[in-house]
Amino acid sequence: MNAPPQGESETKNSLAESFAYHEDQGMLADLSLADLHFVPHSSDLSGVGVARLERYAELLASSGGTLNYTTSSRDPELVTARLATANEFLRRAVPGSKPVQVVLGLPRGRGMAAKESIAGKGVAKQPETRERAYRLTNTMQGGASGK
Repeated sequence: MNAPPQGESETKNSLAESFAYHEDQGMLADLSLADLHFVPHSSDLSGVGVARLERYAELLASSGGTLNYTTSSRDPELVTARLATANEFLRRAVPGSKPVQVVLGLPRGRGMAAKESIAGKGVAKQPETRERAYRLTNTMQGGASGK
């Protein structure tokens, strides 16, 4: 009864398509998976991992490619099992002559320059008043969905 709404909204924000394009471009620059894409201490994909691999399957279906898995795990058996799980998922999701595979390695994105990181940390440390804080509610009439 008090649960938040589930699933997709019937109405979409006009900017959603633009943000989806930007997210896709970031994913294509990065081409990576991380530990959060797997259930902790398991080789099973998490919900976020399934969503990410499904999107990579769509984005790379015509060209194929290699995704890099970055991990902090020191358990070689777990890492091998996770690679096998991700590769099997992609093998099923991307049928055809251009395979998509996952290997152990660093993300390909350019990362963040030291100046950007320092500036970001400086902004994050600044106090924010309640009046300026980000909110999930919209004060405009009709709510956030623009109904």
